[in-house]
Amino acid sequence: MAENAGGVHCLKYGLTVHNVMRVDVLTIEGEAMTLGAESLDAPGFDLLALMNGSEGMLGVVTEITVKLLPKPETAKVLMASFDDVEKAGHAVGDIIAAGIIPGGLEMMDKLAIKAAEDFVKAGYPLDAEAILLCELDGVEADVDDDCDTVRRVLEKAGATNIQQARDEAERAKFWAGRKNAFPAVGRMSPDYYCMDGTIPRRELPGYSKALLRFLRRAAWRWPTCSTLATATCTR
Repeated sequence: MAENAGGVHCLKYGLTVHNVMRVDVLTIEGEAMTLGAESLDAPGFDLLALMNGSEGMLGVVTEITVKLLPKPETAKVLMASFDDVEKAGHAVGDIIAAGIIPGGLEMMDKLAIKAAEDFVKAGYPLDAEAILLCELDGVEADVDDDCDTVRRVLEKAGATNIQQARDEAERAKFWAGRKNAFPAVGRMSPDYYCMDGTIPRRELPGYSKALLRFLRRAAWRWPTCSTLATATCTR
């Protein structure tokens, strides 16, 4: 909560601020306060939103009440391979433009793919320049329709291969690679510098291409993973 964390599922389900309903806080003066309520019609200023992401500067949170959401009936993951990071970047905007709101949408470049695959054996294609992980969740029939739509979008965007997780175990394995990207990079180098950049989705293709060109010229090893829900690129 102190960082207003997002994560791979925040495109559909929101950031921390969208899921916290009430907090108990101790201010720097030692005063106990309650912000928000267990209903959505709490009167007054939205100080609860202000507390989210305040990094501990406004007080110490002692208790948090969060929303509970029903578990989706089903969740399916498509992994698309691309021979060009720019094409993968275009595919991101195309999916959103098609009216699809994925439960998770992530991109990894070639160096991040190799690091993750060496670490957790996620089944990633080592010959791809970039991959997209797109998760669709909800009612079975709707998810099947969305998968068909996303598949067509990915094919049109230039995906060289599209693989759908065959079962829950393979779905978990696909996500394990992305969620273990940081420790995977740690195996490449005991010391590394992590940076987050916020890139508008419309600028992602050009940014990805320009970054790759710079890194090749500088001869740096710089794995990139992108949380496309929040347009955050972690390098």
